[in-house]
Amino acid sequence: MTWKLAGAGGLLAHRAVVGMTSIDLQLGLSVDDPTQVQEIQAPRGYLVSSLIRTLKVRPVKGARPALRAFDIDRLNQVFGPDQDARDEVLTEAAAEAAWTIELPGWQLAGINGRDGVALAIDQQLWPLSNSDFFKRLCSHFGSY
Repeated sequence: MTWKLAGAGGLLAHRAVVGMTSIDLQLGLSVDDPTQVQEIQAPRGYLVSSLIRTLKVRPVKGARPALRAFDIDRLNQVFGPDQDARDEVLTEAAAEAAWTIELPGWQLAGINGRDGVALAIDQQLWPLSNSDFFKRLCSHFGSY
């Protein structure tokens, strides 16, 4: 499984391999050099908390979450090499960062912004509380 976090400072890529008793994490350390990673071995059960921490999901004081239309295809530009395009899309989405979590045959993408977390689904940004986001990740990765 891989996940990426993109923001004004660049793009970080992370990877996890789930074994029988542990999870091998490769956490990106440098936006300039994707080969610089911190390797961590964690017990099974730490995947969701690792995702939350590395996706920088935080409480947002004064958030006013609302469903809003957004061209989800534009999010792909956030994960490309062009920082100017990344900044433009993040501004358009009112986001501090965008992220994607990918497994073969499955993907979840969204943003972290001034109104909290929002999932990118069906050409819209769907707001979600941090607790609901955690629960959603647990429903997919609970045993990992």
